[in-house]
Amino acid sequence: MNNCEAILVVDDDSDVRDSLKALLELDGHRTLTASSAEEAIAAIATHQPICVILDLLMPGVGGAELARRIRSERGSEMVLLALTGSVREADQEDAERAGIDYVLHKPLDVSRLRRMLPRVS
Repeated sequence: MNNCEAILVVDDDSDVRDSLKALLELDGHRTLTASSAEEAIAAIATHQPICVILDLLMPGVGGAELARRIRSERGSEMVLLALTGSVREADQEDAERAGIDYVLHKPLDVSRLRRMLPRVS
């Protein structure tokens, strides 16, 4: 598997964030984490990850709004993957309109995630 230069995981749930970080690092990816949109924007400015995996349903600034901000500041230079527990079609449509490339549902299908990551490296 090809590795991303860095993957940023953004989730307000520390268990999800830490588990995903550990999984990605086991696969050889350099992984950064953030617990909010504000932390994510700072991490992107500092580390310029090539891939961001973000939770759609975070308190405050949610994942779709974060994606809009990333797209307005960075264009399409990084791949955005949304991770959500929502099954609402409206949430998925909002994610797509926000510029999110792929939407993954919780519980995470790890094999599907792994199939997507080579496309972004």
